Amino acid sequence: MNIRCVLHNPDGTEYTVSRCLRFTLLRERYQAFATLYAQFLTDEPLEAPCEARFMLDGLLLHDGCIEHAECVREAGHYVLRISSRSFTAALTRNQLVPGLHFAVTLQSLMETYDLPKITYDTSMPEINYIFVRENAVMWDSIMAYNYKLNGGFPYIRVPNLLCMTPQTGAEPVLLPADAVRSMSEDGNCSEMLSRIDMADLAGEYGKFTHSNPEAVSRNIVRVRQILFDRQYAYHPDDALVWRIALSNRRLRTRSVTYTGYCGEDIEDLVQLGDLTARVSRIRITGDQNGIRTEDTFYFDPFCNTP
Repeated sequence: MNIRCVLHNPDGTEYTVSRCLRFTLLRERYQAFATLYAQFLTDEPLEAPCEARFMLDGLLLHDGCIEHAECVREAGHYVLRISSRSFTAALTRNQLVPGLHFAVTLQSLMETYDLPKITYDTSMPEINYIFVRENAVMWDSIMAYNYKLNGGFPYIRVPNLLCMTPQTGAEPVLLPADAVRSMSEDGNCSEMLSRIDMADLAGEYGKFTHSNPEAVSRNIVRVRQILFDRQYAYHPDDALVWRIALSNRRLRTRSVTYTGYCGEDIEDLVQLGDLTARVSRIRITGDQNGIRTEDTFYFDPFCNTP
């Protein structure tokens, strides 16, 4: 496979490196940004770049800010090491003005700041309001908007596309059975809550409570007591249902590792044997041994729901 990475300098100049020693690219359904770690061989020392566009066989897989870069001399060559996060990382680094925001759309949230390279559907409908807690990042408000809109959870597709609704494509990406190296099944209960009790506006407990049947069936006892959540003032029970759903993320997972890469993205439909599901996590690695892809499929309240 052909690997190229176009690097941009702060002065506007750019250059391309293609002799890749190794790389790891990670995209995850519940993470607001993708991460890229890569090493390239060069014949001369290079300036520290500020942006990376990473391509595999001409397909753009990553476009983001470089958080760390170094060029070191090793065995007569220079090795450039970069660490990058996609531009959607800005959603976790900026804050909205605390308080109530009425008549909110995704566009009104995203136009708060001039955030480069991030795209989204400007026709997403309006909701009544969101409540921004002090010190909350934009991603928290986007999550609240998405849940109030359709009970979903936002996610990022290549390279910096912010999505609020499920993918609907019915034609699956077929993974090559003869290239499969391993398959596994797993589950995660580390964040699972068994019950949430929420105080009312007067600060008294007992009126709002919600239990998690998934935790009960596993004999997990983890109770949380929270103050009244103004984010869901008109529908207080949603504050509890939302938190229980969050605690059940990654409840059951299946993973497939295969040689190569078939071009799938987060929430794309993938098929291999008896497995047909939408991708929740993609980890692509490459080195002298070739390209390997690990696709993970979550089965939880937001991913691959019945």
